[in-house]
Amino acid sequence: MKHTIGLVLSLLLLLTACGNADTAVDDNTAVTQETAEQTETESKETPDLPADLAFDGAVFTFGVLDNPNARNPIVMEELTGEALNDAQYNTIHSTAETLDVVIEEYLIEENYPATNTIRSIVAAGDDVIQVANLYCAAAPVMLVDGYAADYNTVPYIDLTKSYWDQSVNASLTLGDMRYAAIGDLSITTHDLTFILLFSKDQITQNNLESPYDLVSEGKWTMDTMQQMMETVTADINGDGKYDADDNYGYLATIKNVLPSFWIGAGEITISLNDKGIPEMSMSDERFINVIDRIFTMTYDNNARFLSKKGEDVNEENINMFQENKGLFMDCSLFWVGALRDMETDFGIIPYPMYDEAQGEYYARVSYFMPPIIPITNQNLELTGAVLEMANYLAKQSITPAYYEISLKGKYSRDVESVEMLDLIFDHRVIDLGDTIFCPDVRDGFFSNMYSNNKRDLVSTIQKNEGKIQSTIDNMVSANQ
Repeated sequence: MKHTIGLVLSLLLLLTACGNADTAVDDNTAVTQETAEQTETESKETPDLPADLAFDGAVFTFGVLDNPNARNPIVMEELTGEALNDAQYNTIHSTAETLDVVIEEYLIEENYPATNTIRSIVAAGDDVIQVANLYCAAAPVMLVDGYAADYNTVPYIDLTKSYWDQSVNASLTLGDMRYAAIGDLSITTHDLTFILLFSKDQITQNNLESPYDLVSEGKWTMDTMQQMMETVTADINGDGKYDADDNYGYLATIKNVLPSFWIGAGEITISLNDKGIPEMSMSDERFINVIDRIFTMTYDNNARFLSKKGEDVNEENINMFQENKGLFMDCSLFWVGALRDMETDFGIIPYPMYDEAQGEYYARVSYFMPPIIPITNQNLELTGAVLEMANYLAKQSITPAYYEISLKGKYSRDVESVEMLDLIFDHRVIDLGDTIFCPDVRDGFFSNMYSNNKRDLVSTIQKNEGKIQSTIDNMVSANQ
């Protein structure tokens, strides 16, 4: 599927659309103004592109993976009046006009990890997709298998600029090679950031302390959350068993419980060492204590609804939260939108710290769609210029539209939630064991442990670390 972009709109239209969109968030004017001032300051950091750079109508194609849990498309077909859509539309049009290019999109409808499409293109020697947004676990594999180019060879890209995501990009290297880079043009790392929602009614009905205050005062810990969960948990129908007809402290999809909490507690299973090599980091005493704590607070007190559904999004949990049968619910920012018509009021907060000594909150990015450059790309100068310009313009339009309007203006329901979102976005974390090495780690032995309430973490890690290290070693050696 291709959507050809004409060269008809100017940057003035882009800025006008953003200006009109800002008026939609009157309730959050102060916060919006503050963020707008910050964005204005950062926007002065312009791309270092030659003033006369132009590509004489060359075609540039984004390959994007169809995904039901995030907004991966980049090229919008038309202006619709919806702020985020129009910001994306105008960003691409302005990039095309500025650089004299035609920008298209190819929708990759193949199931995950969607690598076969790129492999086929490379095998045929076709330069038909210049950048492909793939499932994160597939991205480094494409590099080591020789299907993706090293971003370090691409001119014009300056990852030190504010429109490139510093925290995310720190994870997208292997040794001294970079297989992907994410900036403001991509919103999958936003959509797939996980947070906690809480029912304001249940807070009030049970005389519980405001979660907002607890977060702000540095008192939002796993102990505090457990106490609140246990306070509201009740066998509503009195039948002596806990099922979907009762009330719970915590609603979550099985596969998301452990990583959301361990990342919130400041722990990482696999990270890059100072040489850019993946390294396991899940055997120290604090990590083991954190995992044990998660099992205790979510299994030993009936406070978590024990849904056995393992899909990415558990609609049963969403329905129960909408019916006000849960105090807290695990949720991605993308799926917060499913609750926009919910009658019961809710708030947004980060996952708790392990204890007050931790001193900092962290938010999990569960997975994302990093853009790789197929090795068949014959014009890296064009690629670097388009990515640099598009991400620069996206900082001024897409990010404010997503963050201030689509999220703050429509979904969050109070100023406190807006402040929590600022905190969450400033402290997002990618754990390679939750993303790049997800099949072996999160969806491997951790998922099996948690779904079956098996708590023998030390022996389980010992049984699996050889396999994980072998995967790491093979990846590294193939890249040398």
